[in-house]
Amino acid sequence: MFIALGLTFLGMAVGYLLRRSPWPGRLTRGITPVIMLLLLGLGMAVGGNAALMEALPRLGGAALTLTLAGLAGPLACTLLVRRVFRRGSGAPSGQGRSKKDAHEDR
Repeated sequence: MFIALGLTFLGMAVGYLLRRSPWPGRLTRGITPVIMLLLLGLGMAVGGNAALMEALPRLGGAALTLTLAGLAGPLACTLLVRRVFRRGSGAPSGQGRSKKDAHEDR
């Protein structure tokens, strides 16, 4: 882990020192193909691991459960906040209300 962080910070330092040279612009064109090759290698390593491939449906189910729970929590909080702070016709304080409605409140 420390090696990955060290290499990241080293790359940032080298990029900072070379920011006025043409090298970073040339390197940018090669980044996407390198990332695609890394993803291909990762996919091959995962596909070749028999234990991981057997556990993939169970891991996918756990990931789906976590995703749905991660979406349901903020949605429930949003609905609760909207219900608690709703005024009048549902518009935020004073917006969307006619002058007649505002006058009747007095």
